Amino acid sequence: MKKIVLILLGIAVAALLAIVTLISLIDPNQFKPQLAEQVRKSTGRELVMAGEIDWRFWPSLGLSLEKVALRNPAGFAEPDLVRFEQGEASVALLPLLSHRLEIGKVTLSGAHLFIQTKADGSSNLSGLLKDATADASEPVVPAAPAPTADSKPWQISLQGVALSQASALVQDDRSGTSLRLDRLDLDMGQLATGQWVPVTLAAKGSADKLAFDVKGQTQIKLAQEVMASELKDLSLSGSLSDPSLRLDSFSIKGDRLALGEWSNLTLALKGAKVEGQQASLAGSLEGTLKGRLDKEMKLAELSDVLLTAALEGDALPRPQMKLKLAGFARAELDKELITLSKLVMSADEALLSGDGTVQLGAVPAISFDLKGEKLDLDKWLANSTPATPTQAKEGKSAAGASNTAASDNKAVTGKREALSAVEPDLGALKGVDLDGRLQLGSLRLKGLALGAVDLQVALAKGLLTLKQFSATVAGGQVNANGVLDARQQPTTYKVHKQVVGVNIRPLLQTLAQSDLLEGKGDLDVQVQGRGLSALALRNGMRGKVTLKLSDGALHGINLAEMIREARATLTGKGAEQVKEARKTDFSALTASFQIADGIARSNDIQLFAPALRVKGEGQTALVPESLDFLFLTSIVESSKGQGGKDVDELKEITIPVRIGGHWQAPSYQLDVKALLSNNKLLEDKARKEAERGLKKLLGDKADNEAVKGVADQLLKGLFK
Repeated sequence: MKKIVLILLGIAVAALLAIVTLISLIDPNQFKPQLAEQVRKSTGRELVMAGEIDWRFWPSLGLSLEKVALRNPAGFAEPDLVRFEQGEASVALLPLLSHRLEIGKVTLSGAHLFIQTKADGSSNLSGLLKDATADASEPVVPAAPAPTADSKPWQISLQGVALSQASALVQDDRSGTSLRLDRLDLDMGQLATGQWVPVTLAAKGSADKLAFDVKGQTQIKLAQEVMASELKDLSLSGSLSDPSLRLDSFSIKGDRLALGEWSNLTLALKGAKVEGQQASLAGSLEGTLKGRLDKEMKLAELSDVLLTAALEGDALPRPQMKLKLAGFARAELDKELITLSKLVMSADEALLSGDGTVQLGAVPAISFDLKGEKLDLDKWLANSTPATPTQAKEGKSAAGASNTAASDNKAVTGKREALSAVEPDLGALKGVDLDGRLQLGSLRLKGLALGAVDLQVALAKGLLTLKQFSATVAGGQVNANGVLDARQQPTTYKVHKQVVGVNIRPLLQTLAQSDLLEGKGDLDVQVQGRGLSALALRNGMRGKVTLKLSDGALHGINLAEMIREARATLTGKGAEQVKEARKTDFSALTASFQIADGIARSNDIQLFAPALRVKGEGQTALVPESLDFLFLTSIVESSKGQGGKDVDELKEITIPVRIGGHWQAPSYQLDVKALLSNNKLLEDKARKEAERGLKKLLGDKADNEAVKGVADQLLKGLFK
């Protein structure tokens, strides 16, 4: 045992003596000229090593050097392309005996990279690449005879690189942009082909106004052809921020990335959109997907995409939202065509599915075919949903009471906000082309329930065409088509809408916040105009609206009550007060309105009611929402209908009723002057009664022509 110990001790002493002898005999500074020459041949640049190359004994045998720089050509903002303050590397001993310098991992501290592109397009990299290319293209000179042992050249190899507290600046004077790395830590093994090499990095810096802080790790396997190289176990995380967008955290993980192979990716991020000092939109995104890029890099595919987002903020239709997206995507990169298939998109309870394509270009072209079961926009636009007429009445009992009195001709208009004259900015319509279809089982908007919705639209260079809109609504069917031309200012439009077999009252409640009419019938609207501001839509619209209703009622007015008031006026007796609903039933109502200059006019309103026939004419101003209509009511033969036998006494007499006031508070008034001045039958009856009264009063003198003349003048004044 003692001999063995002595032998081992002798070997150790011999090895130590050999190391000491080798180190004392080999001066690492002799490699400086060879290293500088090798760099010059490879890059065409000067390598400056201001410090000494020294042996390092701890923690392993190696070399260290300081203040090394690769120079830039003259005329650039910084003198060095790359430099470092201190570098260390381990060295294998035995290969030194064979003139092989096998360097382990090189560690560089305080490294700095500077790349500049001047305004004239020249770069401190352009000469570097040119010289390298030129050297590579030089003819191969036959090798000289093998040198002797004393002059044998050294062979140098490198096992890896580690950067600590490195920095970089990439500056482009043409665009005024810059990329700055304030700190970069990189650890990378030997980049040998066919072997997996671990890589870790951490970087912090900015790109113009975008600040970033990222870190990650992966393994890379280089191939003879660079594009055939692979990555695996990729993990990248960090944060990004600029004045308007803040990505507080993000992470990307991938199992393996290689051209032509499918990769499993996992995404997660959290951030906010910032306006001033406040975050107007904040949220998070998580998801998984599979991706593949073919070896020719012409086709990219995404499969099994499943993304989930949670958003909150004042910029959303509601304070908080949950979004989901699933499906497949295929991008033909050479054709700039993206195909989306089996898409499933949801926003809270709203769910859409379908397919689509995106043709990239100066103006992207998007086509889609989407379907959904149910979409309730009232839940998204809750603040804009108007109160129902019932709610309005409960909140305006005073206005309702004023309408109860037939003699009250004061319209309760209230204070209304002025209509905006600002045109909407539709410039975005010129930035994309669309051609698509949306089908919904049901749609709820402003309290109106639509079913079997089918919407087909096309958008080309700012011209939006509503090819078709159809839906069931209020027991009937609505169809519409139209054109919106945003290629000119102000925008022009043309719309044709047909509503067939619907209950008109819910439509009026939703579209005009009015419940004056009820009944079932048809509505045909053909309008066009210029300008989309609230004011322009009313003042600039022109066209025609045709209405046909049956089995309905006119709310807010009771024509039978008006007739009793007319009878009382004619007979001088007070009208009997009877509590009845303030509405007039009718079997049919027809009307057509001509719209122009902010006025909707009609001269062919007809209403057929029990015992009554009504003809009307007048107009409504669309901006002040005022009413000015005159309805002429005639009594038909039957006394069994509305009004009873009391109206029989007014047969063949036309009873005028004037409707005025405001849309929200119309007023109804018997036009006594028109009643007395436009009825020949009534005038004849009054003349006979006046003559009979004069005869009783004056006796035989009533036959005097002078007295008759005075009575005639009095009657004429009465009926004027």
